[in-house]
Amino acid sequence: MSFKISCQGATSIKTFVDFLWNKLTPAVSNTIRKKMAPQIAGDMRATCPAFSGNRSNLEKHILISLAQEENFNNYWQYLHNPQSFVKNYIENQIKSYCSDKGSEKMKTFLKMSLDAIKNDILSAIHEATEIAKDKRSTASGWLDLFCDKLRSDLIFPRKDLISIEHQEIKDMEFLKEAMCKALDPEMNRVEQNCLYMPVEEMVPEIQKMLSEHLSGCWKQCPCCRAICTNTIPTHDGDHSVPFHRPQAVNGISWYKTNNFVLDYCTSLVASDCFLVLDNDRHIPYKNYRQAGGDYATWSITPDTSAQPYWKWFVCHFRSKLEEKYQKRFIDKGKIPDAWEKITKQNVLDDLK
Repeated sequence: MSFKISCQGATSIKTFVDFLWNKLTPAVSNTIRKKMAPQIAGDMRATCPAFSGNRSNLEKHILISLAQEENFNNYWQYLHNPQSFVKNYIENQIKSYCSDKGSEKMKTFLKMSLDAIKNDILSAIHEATEIAKDKRSTASGWLDLFCDKLRSDLIFPRKDLISIEHQEIKDMEFLKEAMCKALDPEMNRVEQNCLYMPVEEMVPEIQKMLSEHLSGCWKQCPCCRAICTNTIPTHDGDHSVPFHRPQAVNGISWYKTNNFVLDYCTSLVASDCFLVLDNDRHIPYKNYRQAGGDYATWSITPDTSAQPYWKWFVCHFRSKLEEKYQKRFIDKGKIPDAWEKITKQNVLDDLK
């Protein structure tokens, strides 16, 4: 009779343990995935130069990447939809990190997280069992103790275990042994599951973390499309950038011609030229704020200094720009000889 009761007890505990691990293992996997995302984002901020500073630093690395690739379509997206371009850029950098130099680190992060959770579960098993034995607790009581111990470490709802809480389990020591015996095989399952998890599943969360760290204003200069460098998305005061671009980048041409404007906004506001609006209204560039709208929200100060980057861009992609905007680099829009001498290496060195 005692052997029969013992077998029934063992069967009951096995059923209990199997059910519990069927709920626990996915919870461990989900918890590790959630922990890995901030670990990867943190490591990318620490080891990837593009993400080690603010948005201005990111833009610098984007410009370097664009110059190295020499892909006009990518430039076009960056110029005309920068927020979408930056989002895609960050996502691609995450995928590259996860499949390349970060792959070994991901395994390290996984092992660290797995070891920590494994120890937490082992500790919870032992502590719950000791307390349950002292209190002569039921299966429900043991589950309460076990889940309470893991509450801060695992996303593991106690309500998911209602169906086994009324099982009759008298041998708490045997329960502890059964749970501990299953621990290593179950953790190995979790490890394999996480190792072969598609990177795409983590990308959105990592991308969100990096984007929040690199947040800022997305307003573009109405004349040259330079992006405001303020790090606060809805900042007070005017929009501004340290460097504007030749207005040809935005397809601007001289009044009643198809000649591109090669001047920078910062030189035009110091000139006697006029800003011509869609309604043919002429406003001196010096008084550009009078145009209202976006013009009134930008601070463009006279400055003759300019980055060589966009001069090189205009020279390198002149035919593409002419094709896209249906305008020409002739007459008043003729590209200066000095611009033609700027090399890609020159602009890369200037940015670095």
